Amino acid sequence: MLLEETEPPSQILDNVLAWFDDSISLTPLPGFNDSDLLNEFDWSQTWEWDHQTQTQDQGCDFLHSYSQDLNAYMGCEASNLEVVTGAPVIDSDPPPVLQIPNDQSKKRNRDGLIDDGHVVKRSARGKKRADKSSEVSRKDSNKEERWAEQLLNPCALAITVRNSSRVQHYLCVLSELASSSGDANHRLAAFGICALKNHISTSFVPSSTVTFASAEVKMFQKTLLKFYEVNPWFALPNNMANSAVLQILAQEPRDKKDLHILDIGVSHGMQWPTLLEALCCRPEGPPLQVRITVVSDLTADIPFSVGPPSYNYASQLIGFARSLNINLQISVIDKFQLIDTSPHETFIICAQFRLYQLKHTIPDERSEALKALRSLNPKGVVLCENNGEGSSSGDFAADFSRKLDYLWKFLDSTSYGFKEENSEERKLMEGEATKVLMSSGDTNEGKEIWYERMRKAGFSAEAFGEDAVDGAKSLLRKYDNNWEIKMEDGDTFAGLVWKGEAVSFCSLWK
Repeated sequence: MLLEETEPPSQILDNVLAWFDDSISLTPLPGFNDSDLLNEFDWSQTWEWDHQTQTQDQGCDFLHSYSQDLNAYMGCEASNLEVVTGAPVIDSDPPPVLQIPNDQSKKRNRDGLIDDGHVVKRSARGKKRADKSSEVSRKDSNKEERWAEQLLNPCALAITVRNSSRVQHYLCVLSELASSSGDANHRLAAFGICALKNHISTSFVPSSTVTFASAEVKMFQKTLLKFYEVNPWFALPNNMANSAVLQILAQEPRDKKDLHILDIGVSHGMQWPTLLEALCCRPEGPPLQVRITVVSDLTADIPFSVGPPSYNYASQLIGFARSLNINLQISVIDKFQLIDTSPHETFIICAQFRLYQLKHTIPDERSEALKALRSLNPKGVVLCENNGEGSSSGDFAADFSRKLDYLWKFLDSTSYGFKEENSEERKLMEGEATKVLMSSGDTNEGKEIWYERMRKAGFSAEAFGEDAVDGAKSLLRKYDNNWEIKMEDGDTFAGLVWKGEAVSFCSLWK
């Protein structure tokens, strides 16, 4: 069955609202029982709890299983707790009402509004204002469809404020709706509830999810090829980076015969065949020698950074380069500070989706890393990172919400790219992406923060050339039309956008 044939959102949301309307008790959920986990602690000593509900609702008792870890996590004192003897009470503030897109909203078009069945034409001035706000409206429409976040975010907040009854309520509903094979909302609910349980309990053992590190090499390679074919998440940044390398080479004097690239990225070799072919197409031919120095990443909890232990693309890539009469050398180092450079080579740094794993508290490891890169005196730096809003606040609920936003865009875009509901390649990519929910890194710092860091480190922004921009736009036409590229700040910023929402950015610096 195709993904488009899954249960309509309206039916799902009706199901959710029915749960929240029931303020008397929590009905046991079929097939939902985690009693095999920790179950030896008295919850009455930790949070507000309904003793009668404890004995009656065996289907929703999974929170008891995390009680020991929750007790340590919350650090609550029994004397400060209110003992509840009646039915569990949700906060005086009611759970959020999930907005369901109705047929009327779908009938709105560019030139008119539907009002009680009548078409009301916009004035020219009103139409202009509507055009300006179209992007905001599109984002709001996308938010209405994302019901999983409307359950996961309040649950994370309830954990933060230690409201046990509300946590139980949300997790019961989420467990009923979560599915690893449903649409993007169902899958986000499944990944999200697993992350919340992991946060609550240090003893929680997540269900086995296939990731890059655990995948077979052939499956890993097949998945990367398929993903690059159906989704520009990494393909577009790689394309912009390669175009930037060619742009910098064209500005170099003739005595620079060699090319040296420091690869701090997540492409696992997928980026370089296209660049090698492009180097051969230059009027002067390829450089006498091409060196690629890869900075290894041993941090397995950072999404997309670590492949299977036995995966080694170097020999294949060197063989491909040899067929193009290119002298290619590939080396691997643990820290980029250990790199050696030569005055006869053009040295370029490609940093893609890896620097965000560094801490940005005091000391700010991200800023320090950029200063260290500047000290290497590169001819150019290509920086590609996720483009979110704000930075880590140290608040679990706020940080979790930003990570959900990142993961939602990934899951939603893979739903459009992989048409098969049970695609093994999609499961592998999503299993790797979901590590973001349990990682300590902040994936969603905005472009403005990164730009400020780069300037403070001594870099100046450089505009992408016409070939780079045209090439990126041409590439994006091969993918779903929900993808867009936005060039801003005098073409020094290239933003990848999914359904009107920022995903990542590419920038060039000297």
